[in-house]
Amino acid sequence: MNSIATTAARRERLTRWLPFLNWPRPDRALLVNEATAGVTVALMVIPQGVAYAALAGMPLITGIYAALFPALIAVLFSSSARLSVGPTALTSLLVGASLAPLAVPGSREWVSLAVWLTLLSGAMQVLLGAARFGWLLRLVNSPVLMGFTQGAAVLITLSQLPALLGFTGRSFSQALHGPAPDFIAIAFGLGSMAMLWAGKRFTPRFPTTMALVALSAALSFAVSYALRGGAVIGALPSGLPSFYLPMGLSWNDLGALLLPAFLVTLVSFLETASSAKVDNARAGKLWNENQDLIGQGLGKIASGLSGSFPTSSSFSRSAITLYAGAKS
Repeated sequence: MNSIATTAARRERLTRWLPFLNWPRPDRALLVNEATAGVTVALMVIPQGVAYAALAGMPLITGIYAALFPALIAVLFSSSARLSVGPTALTSLLVGASLAPLAVPGSREWVSLAVWLTLLSGAMQVLLGAARFGWLLRLVNSPVLMGFTQGAAVLITLSQLPALLGFTGRSFSQALHGPAPDFIAIAFGLGSMAMLWAGKRFTPRFPTTMALVALSAALSFAVSYALRGGAVIGALPSGLPSFYLPMGLSWNDLGALLLPAFLVTLVSFLETASSAKVDNARAGKLWNENQDLIGQGLGKIASGLSGSFPTSSSFSRSAITLYAGAKS
């Protein structure tokens, strides 16, 4: 009996640090549900990742990199296994705003600083989780997060208005004295907004985002938008991300990144909390915030070493994961 109790206690300690050992044994039905949920979220995160990379001032391919290894590492070491980890709007906005005074967006220096920001934030989360300080983040109440979220939404909207109105690459002041706007771009932008609104309003379970990406790509090809000089994403590098080591960091840059890294840590975990509480409530279990801190932190470190920017848990993609039938 003592040996059985010892083995059980040892396994409990092990699964506390390696939550994936408690995953259910897969069967055919489970694998079908997991595959369906995975494909659904993957088709959604690809266009989102590219858009969020642009918002963070990073090479567009890094938005897809942020949804590969970071998502795998985070789900293996998090207690909330059904959360969708990858690039999100808030963390991308924080990256862009934090690095703007330090480097030119998209430059080698910018990418290196973004990776350092990612690694610092990930290390903070791992340390907070290992020291069991997850309860500290609960002191930030919902109204604060709501205010930050709404403010970020306004800033994101304003930053994208020039492109939406056909003034890609120009500020409003430049647009007033420059050439005429791209009316095809305006049609694409306003039409996309209308389609997204209609999808959310009338068919919330329909994959409107995926349909919109496919339709807009087909229309762009049909009207030869790229040949007309229109701004398109174009070809992205193929293959998996390679191991990335950032450039050396000066003390001045380190000091400039510490506060943004803490803000990314805070906002990222509050995003995770909003999804994890729902996920664990549906599963009928208590939320282990410390383990999720560790998992999310390790995911960020994996993102940084892939040459990408900070990841977080997406509430919308996590909801789709649950609706699609994911169990683990």
